[in-house]
Amino acid sequence: MIDVKSGQYARGFEQRVRDSQDISTAPGESSISTGGLWRRGEASWHLGAGQGRADVADSQAYRFESSKGVDVWTKGELSLLNATKLSLSSTGTNLKVVTTDTRVYVIAGDTIKYTTDPFASSPTWTSIAKGTSAGQLPNATARDMTTDGKNVYLTYPGTSNTYGLWKYTPAGVSSNVAYGHELGYIDFVKGYFMVTGSTGNTNDLYFSPSGNIGTASYEHPVADFVWLGFASGQNAIYAAGKLGSTGAVYKITIKDDGTLNEPIVALDLPDGEYPTGIYGYLGYVLLGTNKGVRYCSTDSAANLVAGSLIPTSGDVLEFIAADRFVYFTYTNYDGISTGLGRLDLANFTSTNTPAYATDLMYGDDTTPVTAAVQGVTVFNNKLVFSVSGVGVVVEDSANLVASGEIVTGTYQWGIPDRKFIAKIDTRSRQLYGTIIPSISFDGGAYSTLSGQIVPLSYESTSNPPQTKFIEARLKFTLNRDSGTVGPTMTRWMARAYAAPARSEVFRVPVLIHSVINRWGADYFFDVENELRELRSLITDPRVVNYQEGTDQYSVIVEEVDFQQYDVVNRDNVYEGTAIITMRSV
Repeated sequence: MIDVKSGQYARGFEQRVRDSQDISTAPGESSISTGGLWRRGEASWHLGAGQGRADVADSQAYRFESSKGVDVWTKGELSLLNATKLSLSSTGTNLKVVTTDTRVYVIAGDTIKYTTDPFASSPTWTSIAKGTSAGQLPNATARDMTTDGKNVYLTYPGTSNTYGLWKYTPAGVSSNVAYGHELGYIDFVKGYFMVTGSTGNTNDLYFSPSGNIGTASYEHPVADFVWLGFASGQNAIYAAGKLGSTGAVYKITIKDDGTLNEPIVALDLPDGEYPTGIYGYLGYVLLGTNKGVRYCSTDSAANLVAGSLIPTSGDVLEFIAADRFVYFTYTNYDGISTGLGRLDLANFTSTNTPAYATDLMYGDDTTPVTAAVQGVTVFNNKLVFSVSGVGVVVEDSANLVASGEIVTGTYQWGIPDRKFIAKIDTRSRQLYGTIIPSISFDGGAYSTLSGQIVPLSYESTSNPPQTKFIEARLKFTLNRDSGTVGPTMTRWMARAYAAPARSEVFRVPVLIHSVINRWGADYFFDVENELRELRSLITDPRVVNYQEGTDQYSVIVEEVDFQQYDVVNRDNVYEGTAIITMRSV
């Protein structure tokens, strides 16, 4: 019944992508023809980690999902961080570290140690003698330690006059500042020594400019409440605490005469989240919790306004600031390493949520380390942190990490249909080391590509597997050339070809005659009924079968164009060819 003489028969596929045009005033990637390869890429990473979806409507440029061992904080550059090394080995599980102007001190088990150069190839750590003689500290295990910048202050358990709060000076002079109290956490904030009670009186607070504390300055009405730490704010001192799994931060405002008011709640945390550390910097408060980090600003009444939670894999116990960055303890980042995270207070991804990423780490595949990071400080512009049961770890400025990586968010190239990546390009400063891309399709394992490996090169193109996928995630591994020289990546770009399921379009001319002779036989049809059936497929669209030879297709009829050639009789019944346009589904 096909009208083969009409020349109207045709079949083909619908257009892969619609025509588009760039109406912007400046050229960009949207200026590139969408009929070819579609581009996705990144040329800076300075807004940090935490973006799982890279090209959805609310995605932000310059963000990625995660990283390790790479410095993302210089706009337009990605490079390796410094390595780390063990400065002091210790099995202690109470490794609190603080720095004065000339020393780094650490509580290491039942001993207090200090050094003037923790970064030396063979550091000298001096143990402070214990006993009852002048210049000795109590023969007990310290609970906590702080500094006024010159001297260190330590809290000890017990009620004897040899315990309590002790001061130790660079000259080796020790003195019992306060005794007769079970003391826990201590901080030096806004000129006040802020001290918590300990076993049996964790709900007590002591504060004094001299540290010579007597009775509790404030006792929380709930005996089981536990105070955990203190921070300096713009117009108040903040004290963090918890009751079970419920946490809060209290504000302690300063009177006109310099004395302190009673604590008042300034921030309640969500159920199940409680403080584990608190730190003040530039009038703002950084709050560590059992779930991560929160950056807090203050309102006119000195209440805290918390930002979104920056999630971590363990309790965040301590912070330290250096210029625009704040570093925080990041325990068991990935099952083989433990270390630090970094916040950039010059760049925020939303209100009260600074950009963040991981920073220095300790441990690797060969020697995994996942223990709690208990303290962090800065000494001579380099980082120092302590790991429970391991010791004191320091930044090794003489060496870069051997390898670092960054993982992008997931890309869909703006469509849920399948596509494949034809090329992946990397660019760098003059290359020292290697840059190796890997790709994961639809959550699967990563496939490693050839990458940029030619010394002193500036760019490279890799050919990924021609796997059809819905979404993909890329990983870039930077490997150093030598101890102090490594690659600096400046851009990557993945070029994909959209391969959606495409409908096949049929244009079939069908003879509509009352009598059709085929191969010597006459076939009789009701012309009006045939046309009525065809028209019903337009007025009542539905999926029907179209068979051509031995092939069968599920189609929807989109158009019926009837071309009349003759009249059957005086009833004005027209004969002709119906050109039927169908689309496969």
